[in-house]
Amino acid sequence: MQHNVKRVNISAELKKLKLEKDQLKIKRYQELTAKLFDLRDNNTYTQDAFNETTTLLLMNPEFYTVWNYRREILSNIYKPVGANVDDYAQVLNDELQLVLQQLKKFPKCYWIWNHRRWCLFELVALHRVNWMYEFAVVSKLLELDQRNFHGWQYRRFIVENIEKESVAKDPSHEKVILLKIKLDEFDYTTTKVQSDFSNFSAWHNRGNLIPKIYKLVHEIEVPAEFKERVKLFDNPYDILIHELDMIKTGIYMSPEDTSIWSYYNWLLTDDFFTKAYSKEEYLKVLHNQLEVISEVNELEKEDNGQDNIWCLKSIIFTKTLINKQQRGEVLTDEIKSYLKILIKIDPLRKGKYEDQLRGVVGIV
Repeated sequence: MQHNVKRVNISAELKKLKLEKDQLKIKRYQELTAKLFDLRDNNTYTQDAFNETTTLLLMNPEFYTVWNYRREILSNIYKPVGANVDDYAQVLNDELQLVLQQLKKFPKCYWIWNHRRWCLFELVALHRVNWMYEFAVVSKLLELDQRNFHGWQYRRFIVENIEKESVAKDPSHEKVILLKIKLDEFDYTTTKVQSDFSNFSAWHNRGNLIPKIYKLVHEIEVPAEFKERVKLFDNPYDILIHELDMIKTGIYMSPEDTSIWSYYNWLLTDDFFTKAYSKEEYLKVLHNQLEVISEVNELEKEDNGQDNIWCLKSIIFTKTLINKQQRGEVLTDEIKSYLKILIKIDPLRKGKYEDQLRGVVGIV
């Protein structure tokens, strides 16, 4: 009994039966692979070959060569030459359903996502694509796994195409349309990070959206319906303070979470923020953050008896930014003492800290 799970002893007979079953599967897989490679080499594009690719891809969705062959078959036997597009559109939509079932099982397989994109662009050429349906699909997939970066990447791809389609329908209101869509996406990231501060993809998406929304807000006369939603984007300093306040809860709750600290580093170093206000304002922000992180680190020391690795790294990071602004010595004795502590409590990154101590590698 380990971890309250009863250990099951498999008899020699059952092991033998399982091995025989696995060997049959392996043999079938190898035979089917050889057959499909031979068919492709001979430029064979038939319904039977298409069905065989389905069988093999259900066994191994990572087999990108078979996905390529499947697309060749689709293009050669289904793609219409003339105006009759109904049958091909139906085949492509059937493909989307197959892909969706595979994504539910293998949500991090590049080749499945890639095939879905290909199907969509084929539907674009037929003027039969439904981007809003795809948006609903990826939203549902992100509910199942909200940190899947493939899903977030795909969502950005879908949103970009929704933007293009929406603007094409009403080009005279391009920037208002884009503003609404980006604000909706920004609100979506807010929901996701508030439910899980370790959602790196949500933070990343948020960071990409902020300068784009800011630019749009200052390029147009914002409609009354958006006035309240865009108040945050009056100036970069207000955005910075808002975002730092937002991640403060995450820092207190999960100071070891790398997603929060990555976003923190971006906020304090990106030109969008650092070039938008005075040196005095910047130093005030840095000193305030130093107080917050130092307090969290002290709480961690009380609980665990030692400095928190990420808090200490961020104290070093923030103090270095302060030193650079004051144009004093960057690698001070204080920072060196912190690096020596990190060498002891974080031995896996010992080499990096030693390089920083020698000044071979920068801290910021």
